[in-house]
Amino acid sequence: MLPSDETKLERLERLSGLSLSIKERELLASDMKRIIDYMECITKLDIEKTPDVVNPSMQTPLREDLAVCPAIASDILSGAPENEDGMFIVPRTVE
Repeated sequence: MLPSDETKLERLERLSGLSLSIKERELLASDMKRIIDYMECITKLDIEKTPDVVNPSMQTPLREDLAVCPAIASDILSGAPENEDGMFIVPRTVE
């Protein structure tokens, strides 16, 4: 492992609040190297002729926004010791 990699691992360990063993550090360094190598491989891909997966001009159809009072509210309030105007009545806890 290069000294700069060791410094980066120490910083990552400190920022994450982890305390890694030497074996865990070696595994993390290996995983990070594989991830970085893979990302470098991806950046070299020629995607000019690849069609877009997401088209920003497409919009999600929206449903009409309607306020409804679900029937379940009355069922829930029926189990409350006290209620008024569709709300629970609770004892005051802060003076």
